[in-house]
Amino acid sequence: MNQPARVHPVNVLFAGVGGQGTLTAARLLGEAVHRRGEPVVISQLHGMSQRGGSVQATTAIGSDDVLPPGHSRTDILVGFELLESVRVADRLDGASVAICNRWIVVPPSATVAHRPVPAEAELCAELERDAGAVRFIDAMALLRQAGARASSINIVMLGALAALAQCPVAAGELLEVIRDSTAPAQWEMNQRLFSLGSLAVSG
Repeated sequence: MNQPARVHPVNVLFAGVGGQGTLTAARLLGEAVHRRGEPVVISQLHGMSQRGGSVQATTAIGSDDVLPPGHSRTDILVGFELLESVRVADRLDGASVAICNRWIVVPPSATVAHRPVPAEAELCAELERDAGAVRFIDAMALLRQAGARASSINIVMLGALAALAQCPVAAGELLEVIRDSTAPAQWEMNQRLFSLGSLAVSG
């Protein structure tokens, strides 16, 4: 389905740690945009994912330009983890909206160096200072509620993204892409996780 060209490109930044499906979430959003007939480019930057390292991916919608990872302004931040969300907060401004999971993964470097990790309230406050609007959800609690694995957090976060008025695609378009990339045995669970993420924002 062809859509009118966007007046301005929309940059959606996904930030998390290894094992959360951050890059997969960016690709799924990109596929949903591609099916609409809009230009989309995915730029990714990730470290030692097997060690819980930083993982970032930007889905740039409405432009054919490849964005240099770590240097583009962000319209929507989808934060899978609080520390990683704050790490990219300098890319937010008063017109940005962020949706963030209230969860902290202590990086190995902080453990080894015995460095204190900021409290949840402090991290949330920093995000609220940098973004125009922030919505926080407890994605881990939603996963436990559904009886799902932690690696399925990306489906919860995509559901939460779909509930935002600023989401560049419709919820049904995202669900269609998720269905096409999901094993039949996992589809019912993914539908539930997507719905729980959406309700956490809209409800």
